[in-house]
Amino acid sequence: MSGNAGSRLVDRRSFVKGSAAGLAAAAAWASYLRETSAIAAQASGEVRLTGQTASPEEEELLRQVLDTFAEQFPDITVNYEPVPSDYLIKLQTDIAAGNAADVFYVGNEWAQDFMSRGVLLAIDDYMEADGVTADQFYENLINAYTWEGQTYGLPKDWSPLGMVYDPAVLESAGVSGPPTTWEELRTAAEAIVESTGQPALALEAAFDRFILFLYQAGGNVTNEDVTEVTLGDDATREALDMYYGLYADGLSATSADVGGQWPGDAFAQGLVPIVFEGNWMFPFLNTNAPDKEYGIAELPAGPAGKGTPAFTNSYSIFYQSQNPDAAWTLVNYLTGAEGMLTWTSLGLAMPARPGIADQWLEIFPEREPYLASGEYATAVQYGPGGQQFAEDANSVLQLLYAGEIDTTEAQTRLVEAAENALDLG
Repeated sequence: MSGNAGSRLVDRRSFVKGSAAGLAAAAAWASYLRETSAIAAQASGEVRLTGQTASPEEEELLRQVLDTFAEQFPDITVNYEPVPSDYLIKLQTDIAAGNAADVFYVGNEWAQDFMSRGVLLAIDDYMEADGVTADQFYENLINAYTWEGQTYGLPKDWSPLGMVYDPAVLESAGVSGPPTTWEELRTAAEAIVESTGQPALALEAAFDRFILFLYQAGGNVTNEDVTEVTLGDDATREALDMYYGLYADGLSATSADVGGQWPGDAFAQGLVPIVFEGNWMFPFLNTNAPDKEYGIAELPAGPAGKGTPAFTNSYSIFYQSQNPDAAWTLVNYLTGAEGMLTWTSLGLAMPARPGIADQWLEIFPEREPYLASGEYATAVQYGPGGQQFAEDANSVLQLLYAGEIDTTEAQTRLVEAAENALDLG
């Protein structure tokens, strides 16, 4: 097994709840916007902002950033309306009623659905006026908010899935380092099961976790033009065989199988030594297992090479916003370099601008393997109708894990679910 390439061991964890220096930098950025942007100079009035919050700490930090914005743009009043649960349902209800907030989060999984329905405001003219260009963001992230040649949001942050592992358990099992390929993953998992009598990996029966294997096999839900379902190909079958094979052979388990609430919780409790999770895991570990040592590595590569899903949210503007100039000023500030660095200092996600990656790594140097995946991570996209597809695909994978269907039938049903749910024109 190959060494520790792409891996970092963590001896101490710190949870950054806010950065005075970051807030000062955000203030400087807001001042810069005010002085250089003709749009910001003339914008005024009220702007409603909404999004789902993951924790009280996240909500508090965003309020701090918005306070800084208010100091720099006193003519714009931001009414922040956080949604603690069922965000997507509420957002769609508000859009249908014509009462959506001026600015709101759009997850990359559902972006094509929103963009194709024409409910988001194209921001290309605003971007051009203020010198905001697509190449200031990771390509796959900004492309997730591009539809038919127009841009409908800017990514506020992002996270891939990475591998978090217990180095002591791996060492006790005779595993020399984190696995870097599918073959090494299976070999390591077998050694861990033999050593501990427990599954090596917590992995849920959910499409947004299966998709990492799909990318590593060279597959996707649709073709690049979003005109054809591609789940019937050999890559999907290969991914299903690997994904389910780990579970069927007792090498992986769901978090519920081992007594955890979710994979990060199962890892924190020591119920499994390996999980594939995002940045959101680390604040949880700091709170729930502050003394636990862990290592971080990129996901094992598949037959098509390295691959991981990228999860992000945009700040997008409602197409019926009554104050689009002020809404854009807020979006530009929140996704600007300094504002984004302040926001991501919480540690739940990484900056969507590669230009500030080094500054973020100064805060979280152990997470370099996560950031390294920015070169190849794929923003998860399901196409128009993706919400229904994701629900149906999860049901298929749950039947697979329950042993009620095999991988051949699972692939057939995934294709049917995509063809029935997605509107590919």
